[in-house]
Amino acid sequence: MGAYAEAVREALGSAASEPPLPSGAGWVVLTHGELSPRRARRLFPSAARLLVLGAGVPRAGVAGVAYARVEHGLPPRLSAAARAELSRGYGAVVLLDGLGETSGRLLLELARHGVARCAWRDAPAPGAAERWQVRRARWLALAKPLHRLLRRVACLPPVLWARRRVARARAHEALRARNQLSFAGEAEWLARLQRTAVRAPAARDGRLRVVLYVGTLNSGGAERQLCNLALALLRRGDDVRVLTTYPPADADGHYAQMLRDGGVPVSMAGLAPVRVGLLRLAALDLSADVIGALPEALRTPVLDLCGELLADPPDVLHAWLDAPNIVAAAAGALAGCPHVVLSTRNVNPTHFPSFYQPWMDRWYRFLVALPQVHLLANSLPGARDYAAWLGLAPERFSVIRNGVDLAGMQAPPAAAVAAVRAACGAAPRQPLVAGVFRLAPEKQPALFLDVVARARVAVPELKVALAGIGPLHELVRQRVDELRLGDCVTLLGQRRDVPAILAAADALLLTSRVEGTPNVVLEAQWLGCPPVATAVGGTPDALLDGVTGLLRGRDDAAGLAEALVALLRDPARREELARAGRTLVRERFALPRMLDEHLAFYRGLLAARPSAAPPQPAAAP
Repeated sequence: MGAYAEAVREALGSAASEPPLPSGAGWVVLTHGELSPRRARRLFPSAARLLVLGAGVPRAGVAGVAYARVEHGLPPRLSAAARAELSRGYGAVVLLDGLGETSGRLLLELARHGVARCAWRDAPAPGAAERWQVRRARWLALAKPLHRLLRRVACLPPVLWARRRVARARAHEALRARNQLSFAGEAEWLARLQRTAVRAPAARDGRLRVVLYVGTLNSGGAERQLCNLALALLRRGDDVRVLTTYPPADADGHYAQMLRDGGVPVSMAGLAPVRVGLLRLAALDLSADVIGALPEALRTPVLDLCGELLADPPDVLHAWLDAPNIVAAAAGALAGCPHVVLSTRNVNPTHFPSFYQPWMDRWYRFLVALPQVHLLANSLPGARDYAAWLGLAPERFSVIRNGVDLAGMQAPPAAAVAAVRAACGAAPRQPLVAGVFRLAPEKQPALFLDVVARARVAVPELKVALAGIGPLHELVRQRVDELRLGDCVTLLGQRRDVPAILAAADALLLTSRVEGTPNVVLEAQWLGCPPVATAVGGTPDALLDGVTGLLRGRDDAAGLAEALVALLRDPARREELARAGRTLVRERFALPRMLDEHLAFYRGLLAARPSAAPPQPAAAP
């Protein structure tokens, strides 16, 4: 959690109602975490005095707030200092970490020292606000063993089987209503946005202030396009920075160093807060109803991004991919950002079951109705698919095709190309096919391997370099063994030398079920590696069938294998397609063209300030 989100949660927690406990008595606060005297008093101002009990080293107390330890053990016990302090008279205990994190014997020991009441916060249903529960401490202590027994019974195989059957039935029924229930705060958000003034853009001297926001900087195509745009904007002299939802490190920071080397600031939103951002965020006076209406997965990212936008307001906030799009639109609305661009990079998320969340429907529909929110796609098929999903006119989407950094993607050194071929066991003239994609269901790696197995029958000496990681990695490895392709297919994992892989290969094979505008197809054509691909999504925009590459049906394993074999057997044909491919990429997908179109798009947004009127509720799907 970033610091901006933490600040809002602390403010909401301090403003929350206290538990209905006797105000004239002392209260015990039981917690595993740290609780400063100042915060303890903000949380529970009605208590006559407070005793904070925890497992760590107790800090020095102040007037009205004492500290003592809970000794480790099974069960945990009160320390001598805690028992001495309790003798002063404490009538209630607050379980700050919840009932489930508390020992029943510890509650019983507290009850023996006169602590009669026990309070904790409980959320009765998903999405519902937490409320205080109060019970007798002794009754709870005696009930805990019964609860443990019931939990053990619940783990017996017959009970688990029955619970799974019931859970499946309930899930089937709940799924129908989940989409509507996931957006319970529409009225609260409309009321809040009605009080939010949209700032005027502050671009000066032709320089734009742009924030590019994305979940991670992993090795995906959308992330690469974001980096291309960020570096190009910086070279032009614009003020650009990149913010992420998650720390840009390890696999999630694949492109982070490239941006930093180019001079683009990169950080996780909320990681390094500034005072002005914290003050402005506090001044928004966000209510628990507004924050609680957000799906749980979005609350922290929205608050952290909102703090960043308030601390250093941009002219344009440009988000990439679905979850970051929703986070950016919500945060931008709260911060009064003049223009928020939601960039879709594929077909709509319902095509990706492992990623899609039903709350996306209602939140997208609500947020795209905001006057400062604008929609951008990288292909016409993708724009039409999103428009149909959201019930919008396709004209709501502007389309800017991907751009390839041709200057930065020159032919790799011969040694790098030779190293790739050697790693795959390919002799100098032995046919080598490249596959560069995420090992995920939408890329259909099983179909890829099926095509390879068919092609190998006709081309026994075939070698394949498969680069990429993803959730289907183990299934891919198993399928390679099942098809006996171990001496043919080399699994390279995540690589930073994709240009060398493409330059080393005689052809690229891409078997996606859905696509936006596949960067690897553009890069392969530029590096002289003609692609064989499925004709889905924006792929037909990225290559010309029969001119720069070959297209076949989405599930046509036989057709894909036949096209691949024909290409591998005809060097002259490969050379002809490669020449045409380089020309296509240079004329249609060069980076300067993409930058010019983005700048024209941004300037068009800045030419007119949007109305600050709130949207009307979106119709239920």
